[in-house]
Amino acid sequence: MYIGNYYQNLIERMTRLADLKLNSFDSISLSQMEDIRLMKRIDKKFVLPLNLLPQLLDRLTVDYDIQEIDGKRSFGYATLYYDTADYEMYRAHQNGKLNRLKVRTREYVDSNLCFLEIKRKSNKGITKKIRISRKTHESIQEEESSSFLSSNSPYCSRSLEGKLWSLYQRITLVNKEKTERLTIDHSLCFRNRYTGKSISLPELVIIEIKKNQSSYSPVMNSLNQLRIRPKGMSKYCLGVALTENPEKVKKNLFKAKLLGINKITPFQYE
Repeated sequence: MYIGNYYQNLIERMTRLADLKLNSFDSISLSQMEDIRLMKRIDKKFVLPLNLLPQLLDRLTVDYDIQEIDGKRSFGYATLYYDTADYEMYRAHQNGKLNRLKVRTREYVDSNLCFLEIKRKSNKGITKKIRISRKTHESIQEEESSSFLSSNSPYCSRSLEGKLWSLYQRITLVNKEKTERLTIDHSLCFRNRYTGKSISLPELVIIEIKKNQSSYSPVMNSLNQLRIRPKGMSKYCLGVALTENPEKVKKNLFKAKLLGINKITPFQYE
């Protein structure tokens, strides 16, 4: 199975995490994070090479705690993105629409939890996410999932199909005031379910700041000092643009970002 192969190969690369000094942070438990889920929030994304991540983390130990579960501080995520046959949700991004959404199932691999999620972004930059618990990635045809989709999106389960696997490791930091969550995704890999094309981005790190609209973000100063500027691109759009046939999807809007990412980590197709 694709997920299993990814995690088997990942073990060989995990020694690099030792250089990130994750144990320098104070820890925060999953239960302590319940009050800062930020299902409605402002998001801002950054991309950087893996070799800059230790410098950034060193600057954040005073202002942030790190999520820890059963002694672990980096966790596996497996996401299956759904879309229409003609990639309607991807095309909304590609065409620059401000009101858009994503439908996905997300598995928290280390805790064996899976959710069906609808993530909506408004023209004011507000992100809102809702979700229900599911048993597997392939369960959106069940009655509860179908009702959830029909009630909260313009799509029914029959109109959607699983398009893209997104697999990665995530480190989660929370500021001391508990008004902001910072996710750090690394060891990314995508696989298109139809073309069968897979790609790894081992040297790429995607950072996302998730916070209340008015709250102060300590990490912004550190990012500015390292000359890391905001550069938003969803993992779904990135994965589709890199693995789908060119005649099937456009990628004009993303070309400059793809070139920038390729300079950080040359694309490695498997």
